[in-house]
Amino acid sequence: MPNAFTDWSIDEVPTSDRTDAWQDVLSQSYREWQVPKRLPATFYARVKHHDFAGAGIVETICDPCSGQRTSGLVRRDDELYVGVQLTTGGRERFRIGDSGVEVTSGDLVVWTTDQVVQFEVLERLHKVTLMIPWSLMRERLPERKHPPSGGKIESRTGVGSLLAVHLLALSNQIDSLDQSVQGSVSRSTLELLGIALSGQQPSSTFDASAATFRRVQDFILQHLHEEDLNPTRIAAASNISLRYLHMLFQRNDLTVSGFILNSRLHMCKQAITDPAFQRLQISEIAFRWGFNSVSHFCRTFRERYGAAPGDVRRAALRGQADADAA
Repeated sequence: MPNAFTDWSIDEVPTSDRTDAWQDVLSQSYREWQVPKRLPATFYARVKHHDFAGAGIVETICDPCSGQRTSGLVRRDDELYVGVQLTTGGRERFRIGDSGVEVTSGDLVVWTTDQVVQFEVLERLHKVTLMIPWSLMRERLPERKHPPSGGKIESRTGVGSLLAVHLLALSNQIDSLDQSVQGSVSRSTLELLGIALSGQQPSSTFDASAATFRRVQDFILQHLHEEDLNPTRIAAASNISLRYLHMLFQRNDLTVSGFILNSRLHMCKQAITDPAFQRLQISEIAFRWGFNSVSHFCRTFRERYGAAPGDVRRAALRGQADADAA
């Protein structure tokens, strides 16, 4: 952004232009980005951008949305930047190169603009990001020969904790910080960042498949009651191939159908033993959680729990009666 300070709000943009405007302000603040999905009319975002001794400090508040830096955008970028983000509220998921990172309040994450990056905001997000040209970082930290790898920086203890507090204070005080001292503050910031990066552990990142696996499991649990829940539908809803879906479960010593069955049985057992459901027939409970055959349900239930559903219900009711009497 050409100005030393810019305060932008989507409230100033007509509803029909908000997706394009949001893409533009992301690109001006964090290098060039694409917003692949149209934003709802209720979407809210605000961005404050400060120039800071050759770098930039960007404070962003936004509702759930997604964005991506594609390989094409990366190739045509003429300068490499390092982004250091402190999340102060909400939840966001990154895919950085071949790795995935999920961040919540208090987390620090570093990424570079020479990698393909995707983000998905899951809950209204509030974050502060320091955008540093790699040329400036290399000049101030001559011992660092290569840009940092993407991923989390431990921010709960040690130097990472100091860096998180420093970034938050810097964001809050940048308006009142005299330009004559910004160079010194910038050098101190980069030195603190360099120390924090030197202690960055490989465990700070994880295979993106772990985040995908959790997302798939969440989808299954949300749709257990639907009879047509099957691997083909799950893969399509998760935007992955059927082969990759089966591979995710194999890595965790599971099968898709086995996970669905065990989850349904678990939910049925909870309902069968819950007094709040005692007026429901066992067949109604089975159908409620996606079974389409009572005999199949009773057989698999017995195999899983070693007793028939009716016996489990009677035992639970007796136990509750004994507890009430006591």
